[in-house]
Amino acid sequence: MRRDRRSGRRWARAAFAAVLGAGAAVVVLPDRLRIDHDVPLVDAVPWRPHTSLAALGAAGLLAGRPATRPTGIAVGAVAVAGLASVAPRAVRRPRRDPETVALTIMTANVLKGSADAGALAAVVMRERPDLVVLPEAGADYRDKLMPLLGESGYRSWTSSLIDRRDARGVTLLAAPAAGDLHVRPGTGMRMRHVEASGGVLGLRPLYAVHTSAPMRRRFARAWCRELDLIRSWTSAPIAPIVVGDLNATLDHSRLRAALGGCRSAASGTGRGLVGTYPSSAPRACGIQIDHVLVPDGTVTSRFEIVDLPGTDHRAVLTTVHLPPA
Repeated sequence: MRRDRRSGRRWARAAFAAVLGAGAAVVVLPDRLRIDHDVPLVDAVPWRPHTSLAALGAAGLLAGRPATRPTGIAVGAVAVAGLASVAPRAVRRPRRDPETVALTIMTANVLKGSADAGALAAVVMRERPDLVVLPEAGADYRDKLMPLLGESGYRSWTSSLIDRRDARGVTLLAAPAAGDLHVRPGTGMRMRHVEASGGVLGLRPLYAVHTSAPMRRRFARAWCRELDLIRSWTSAPIAPIVVGDLNATLDHSRLRAALGGCRSAASGTGRGLVGTYPSSAPRACGIQIDHVLVPDGTVTSRFEIVDLPGTDHRAVLTTVHLPPA
């Protein structure tokens, strides 16, 4: 009888460990289970570094008692797998000396045009990026910003001149050094984007974008379609540059699939886990959803996250050396 009871307890513990371990895997590793494309899990994926650490702490507590040790081991295994998947983004790798001309790119989501235009202009004038991409900046915000840049020579384009609402706009700024760019509004996304080529870009296109936020089911479907569109761009013979708020981190399988012949400019810098959103949280506690995607073979010589008042995002400022197109 005692043996039967002990055996039953062991089976109960094993079943409980399996159920709790599976639950932890759904939260921490939904992309590995291919269930990270719909709400609510699509919104849980970006927080994998945080959920992995929480799961590791829970595993330590559970493993401290014999009765819950199997559960602690199962949850701990999931936590370790989660941390192993994000750890490479926090590692700085030696870079080779760049052989091509530097291109400095900045992107900042200005939160429906509410970001401090004076502070943004000050950053632009100080850093003099060649190209600046501003999601949620329409014609209204552009009209506030451009006079603050004075005689700097920056030019600007917005994704729509008809709809002046900042929330649905994307604005592109170009320094004089960017040369003679060919710029046009693009379609295919819920919020229109901007496409540029020529000048310093040569034959290589640049897409200034803002994907849908997958907070609701219909927006999640739009987000999937938009990342698939980016995948079609990055799979072209000449890999592009894609800049903006993608509402995704590299923990999303959809974004990883969309990289094609590109990579994140943050790769190898050791700053791939520094949060750009929300700006109200410490950088170590946020998520990086604002990206500069560059062709494979690009060398990143500088990658910084910049605070900007008046918006819930931080800006990304990077200097890259592109391979020949």
